[in-house]
Amino acid sequence: MGYAGNPTPGDSDGLTVSPADSPATTPSMIAFLAVSLYNVVELNVIIFSTFKRRQGLYFWSFLAATNGIVPHSIGFILKNLVDSHNFGLYITLIVIGWVPMVTGQSLVLYSRLHLIFQNPFWLRMILAMIIFNAITLHIPIIILIYGANSSPANPWIYPYEIYEKVQVTMFCVQEAIISGFYIKICYSFFDPETSIYGDAVCKMRRHLLVVNVFIILLDIPILVLEYIDMYDLQTVYKAFVYSVKLKIEFRILNQLMEMAQKRARDSRDLCRNSSTMRIHNSTAWVGWDREGGERRPVDVFT
Repeated sequence: MGYAGNPTPGDSDGLTVSPADSPATTPSMIAFLAVSLYNVVELNVIIFSTFKRRQGLYFWSFLAATNGIVPHSIGFILKNLVDSHNFGLYITLIVIGWVPMVTGQSLVLYSRLHLIFQNPFWLRMILAMIIFNAITLHIPIIILIYGANSSPANPWIYPYEIYEKVQVTMFCVQEAIISGFYIKICYSFFDPETSIYGDAVCKMRRHLLVVNVFIILLDIPILVLEYIDMYDLQTVYKAFVYSVKLKIEFRILNQLMEMAQKRARDSRDLCRNSSTMRIHNSTAWVGWDREGGERRPVDVFT
């Protein structure tokens, strides 16, 4: 997350050089950081212009995940581009941003499930997974990252490098699980056979499937960069990916709300039509009139 070599006496700048610190990757890091910060500005405008009721888990997790990108990115600017030697400052900024950026994203996905999924058991299980991973992955890595960056040679580096890979992998798996839940539930929630918007429902389900698979695929480069030890490039790319995910989230939410509203209207119309038919069958056409030797229905309201 924030270690690409710790201070060594022989380095002119006080830091060892990792592949991500090489001049070849610096333009990519600058580009990812610039786009991430731009997306944060745009997302804040969207958030405060879209949410009329600024409350609830979805709003606050969205706001936290969005603005966590800022200190996370600033910390890496100080570390990699400004070459700050105050490791306590840039590591603190990275940590302050990393926690809401990562866990906030999972809470956004969890909150979205409430719109179409009402199974209390599985919702509690998903929330328990998020809380458990937040405790077991955030806290140890925060301790290890301060230790790994604290001195030229210390016993913190090796466990940090191992646990860094563990936490990156587990957070990617967590988001894939929640997205997988969402895809499965969405397919059962929006049934084209029970909706008058059959074609539109099929089209939206395909779109949601493609978008959610794309979101999952965005995490693959994070894992690849992590396992080839390009820590700094992986972390700035991660900030970029999370900002893109949040922008896509708004598109998914808008489509979901639109189709959910159509489904609610379908249900209301069906109930209204059913009530009308019941009244019509039970009261409007009662009794029989024998006229001309044949039976015919009589409308009692006339």
